[in-house]
Amino acid sequence: MKLITAVLFILAGLNSFSAEKAGVVIPDSVKVNDSDLVLNGIGVRRATFLRIKVYVGGLYLAKKATTTKEILSSPYPKYLSMSFIRDVDKEDLQEAWLEGLEAAVKKADRAPLMTSFNEFNSHMVDIKKGQSILITFKKEGVETIVAGVNKPIIKSESFARALLSVWFINARDEELRDELMGKN
Repeated sequence: MKLITAVLFILAGLNSFSAEKAGVVIPDSVKVNDSDLVLNGIGVRRATFLRIKVYVGGLYLAKKATTTKEILSSPYPKYLSMSFIRDVDKEDLQEAWLEGLEAAVKKADRAPLMTSFNEFNSHMVDIKKGQSILITFKKEGVETIVAGVNKPIIKSESFARALLSVWFINARDEELRDELMGKN
């Protein structure tokens, strides 16, 4: 009986309830305030024509979703972790955020978002390998932790939706988009 118990304990330990991509392990679920969120998908952001691995992203929602419409319309909160697997300087981050926003949001719809976007972008710092950007999308806005530092909430639901759309509308990395949707 002791042997069976020991084997079951070992087998339970093998199922650690986490996901792994490019050497980064993230949990299958997170708790945001009073909400339990499940990992919808995990993927690697690849940049430039060389497909350089930049970060591992994990998207958490209240329940799994496989389309852009489902993800963007799913209830708040939503949570995205970006675990960096290389150093990225502040200016490159800021430029990438702007390019993503310009691709995801029509020009006519961007103007009212720019004050919030500029505030968000001002929160960026040089990121070192092993550091993270953690983004919580809430009805009242966006909460961000950059390299372990809590940043002031950006109070705008429209900005929260626009920022999340960067990964899903005219995505600059379609493979990452599909992975975050749980397709790969």
